[in-house]
This record gives sequence, structure tokens and C-alpha cells, in this order.
Amino acid sequence: MPSRLKISPYISTIEKTVLGNGIRVLSEYVPTVESFALGVWIDVGSRDETPDTIGIAHFIEHLAFRRTTKRSSRSIAAEFESLGAYTNAFTSKEQTCFYVRALKQHFRKTLSLLAEITLKPAFHLGDIEKERAVIIEEIKSYEDEPEEVIFDCGENSLFKYHSLGNPIAGSIESVGAITPTSIRSFHTEQYNPANIIIAVSGNIEHSLAVKVAVQHFGQLSAGVTSKRIAPEILPAERAVITKQFQQGHLLLSKRIPDVRSADRYAFSVLNTLLGDGMSSRLYQRIRERAGLAYSVYSTLQTMSDCGAIMLYAATEEKKIAKTELMIYEELAKLCETKITPKELRRAQEQSKSGIMMSLESMSSRMQAMGKSELEEGFHESISATIERVEAVQADDILRISQEYLSPQGWSVAEIRG
Repeated sequence: MPSRLKISPYISTIEKTVLGNGIRVLSEYVPTVESFALGVWIDVGSRDETPDTIGIAHFIEHLAFRRTTKRSSRSIAAEFESLGAYTNAFTSKEQTCFYVRALKQHFRKTLSLLAEITLKPAFHLGDIEKERAVIIEEIKSYEDEPEEVIFDCGENSLFKYHSLGNPIAGSIESVGAITPTSIRSFHTEQYNPANIIIAVSGNIEHSLAVKVAVQHFGQLSAGVTSKRIAPEILPAERAVITKQFQQGHLLLSKRIPDVRSADRYAFSVLNTLLGDGMSSRLYQRIRERAGLAYSVYSTLQTMSDCGAIMLYAATEEKKIAKTELMIYEELAKLCETKITPKELRRAQEQSKSGIMMSLESMSSRMQAMGKSELEEGFHESISATIERVEAVQADDILRISQEYLSPQGWSVAEIRG
């Protein structure tokens, strides 16, 4: 089927250089912009924590901006803002990323600052206690958000007894128990060249990216990556959370293959037609026709060795059971009857549009580059991705629906008052 989307002429080829110590430098040269997005990625996240250090990866991400061996938090902020740069960081289940957006003339300085933040945090005792208090308040804020609460519960059901089942930020108790010694040890062990990627997208030539990376990261000694154990597939369970919110909340969760699966394109299309957007089956059935929920959607979470699909709805507490039944009815339809050509085309076009529109953001391009390197180890061209989305057939949707999305075997979480 020919593409109905014209591929942008400024899509570029990703270049990659491995430094002598193992650090990978990736760049995507986009000469049509005046800026760049830069990320220093560390292949470590909440799944790499031990029972005694739950929340430590996120804790270190916060502490890195508190103080380095050269600068205070105020000085760090002033340095970035004097360049007109925006900087931030995030921690996920599998990665930590420190990133910045700036104009191309400030590339050298911004990479120098990111190197300082990631490699030379001071970890002063006073800063650790201040940031511990900040993170505890962050966790409390999550506890006021029903979607945060129920998704944490859903992940725990799917990955119980495995670190993937823990909240990324940890709990109040686990963060309170993290010691300065464990913080320093975790940073030393994990922030090593085998785990570090430098990714830049924008008006920066690869040779410059490599040159500046060598200057600030080349002195590090080679390290080793941590070994990860894939989580086992557990029996489905139902969890009921009693907590006062304005609505009842429902989450259905099930395991699916990892990010490297040959079916990842079919799952993307399936997720779009099932619960991503106003035309999706869940939205049309549960919100538009039944009027049961204001918010209803599905989402995919794919990682290096496992994945999950989650179906969420917020409704009146007394309507939770009816909403759950309707979701199962929609899942049964997917497993029994092939979708129509019209519905397939709509889902494919929506999926492709999301891919293409992300190209307009240097930050999105940089993040996609970093994630694909860490999770998949290769970089697929946009044209190849579009072709694979277009190649998804109704038979593929029926097959993976029957294999993974039958109405039986879902872990269910509810929030009731």
C-alpha cells in the first residue's frame, strides 16, 4: 500500500561513534534548524535497584542538579539560563536522561555543563536531606493523583516480586531509608561508560559532537553494564484500592512482548484503534455511546525484555462493573472479527502522523534516538518505520488480539471511595 504521507526532506541519517572507553556518541544532523537537543543517557532506571535502594535512580537524578564539585544549584541554573538554554531530566524504568535545548553556538558549553552534572555531583549531606524532603513531597503529590495511584497498582500486579513493579520515585519509606553511602556507590557503579550514551539532534555536525564528548567524557575508565533479569508472567489478580477521589477508577493490565518484537508495529496500530483517540473503539463505546466515562484510553509500555498494555477508565464508582464489562465486550470483538479496511487505514494514518509530527521536535528526535539505541541497539529509518506500519494487515490485528487481548486473564485494579 503506497504511503499517503510525504517523508520530510530533512530527515537525516544517524551517525554513531564509540569512544575508546565505550561511550556511544550519536548524532542526527538537521541543518534546517538553528538549535539542538542534547541528552546524556545512562542505561539505568528503577528496575536496576535493589530492595534496599528503591527510588535511588530517581533520587540521584534530582541530586545531580543540587550541586557539583564546582557549582551550586543556583550557579547551575544561572549558567544554563545565561545561554538561553532549557534543561531538565527524567528517570524511567530502564533509563535516566539529562537533557538540554539550546542554540547551536552554545553546544560546547552545554555539553560541558551536562558532563559536570552527570559525572561530578557533590552529594553533600545537607543537599541529600533537602532533596529527600522534596522527593517525599513529590511522592505525596502522586498519591493525590488517581491515575498515578492506579497505574502504580497495575504495574505492581504485572511485575510483582520484580523491581519493575516498584514506583520509579519509590515510596516515602524507601526514600527515607536511602543512605548517602548507597547513593555514592550506585552512582559510581552505574554512571560508567558502558552505560552512557550522548545523543544530539539538530544543527550540530557529528565530528563536533564527538570532539566535545571526548573532551569531557573521554577520561573515564571503561565499565560494565548491569545484568537484568526478565520478569516472569504472573497469574492475573484483582486489587481494590480504597481512597477518596471524586470518581471511581478502573485499570486493566496484561503482558505483551518487548520493544524488539516483530509485532511492535501491529501493536502500535492496535493500540490506536482500541483506545488512542476520539475515534477509538473504547472512546466511542464507553464515552460517546454509553456516556460512562469522561476519560478512557489504552496505552502501551514496552521495555527491553517485556511489555504491557493497559486500559484505563474514570467513571462513577457504581458504574465500574458496567464499564469493565463493556471493555471486555470490545476486546471480544477484536478477537472474533477482523477490523474493516477503513478502520485499519484510519489507525495506520494516525500512527504515521504521530511519527511524522514528532520529527518537528528536536527533543522528540533526540529521545527516540537515545531510547532506540539503549532498548533495541539499532536505528530504523523513518521511511522503514512508515513502511512497516503500512504493512500491518487486518489479519495481524486479529492474530495478536487473539493471542494477547482475549477478555480472560487481565489483572484489574479499582479505586473506590
